[in-house]
Amino acid sequence: MVNLAALKRINDYEWEIPRSYRSDMRVPVRIFATRRLLEAVMDDTSLEQAVNSATLPGLVGHVVVMPDMHQGYGFPIGGVAATRYPDGVISPGGIGYDINCGVRLLGSQVQYEVAGSSLDDLASALNQYCPSGVGTSGHVRLTDGELGEVCREGSHWALKKGYAS
Repeated sequence: MVNLAALKRINDYEWEIPRSYRSDMRVPVRIFATRRLLEAVMDDTSLEQAVNSATLPGLVGHVVVMPDMHQGYGFPIGGVAATRYPDGVISPGGIGYDINCGVRLLGSQVQYEVAGSSLDDLASALNQYCPSGVGTSGHVRLTDGELGEVCREGSHWALKKGYAS
């Protein structure tokens, strides 16, 4: 289990688990969080999952973990990693397959040269026939102007409206 002593503090909001933490890590883990947020996740396995993710083939840069980190299914929720083609991987755990969070992973044996001209139609058909998301009756309804405010203000908008602490 990763503990706070294993983390290298870069600044008040940025931490790193160096490659030297475990011999099979290919890249370091970079964490964006306050110390308080880090202390709050010490009871789950999100940081250990981030270290495990740092062992994937083809990684580029760092495995990055956002402040909303929490335990996932192999990959921490709030974790991000980039891999290079052709030796990298796509991790279903890293794209939210458990809740269908809007990211899709589809494997096919059809060659790109055959399917390439039909990808837009295929994506539309998949979207139409594969239910996803929470529907149209969510708790928060926004006008176009309010959505613009969310995009400009981010978490500060949520705090101002009472959706964050």
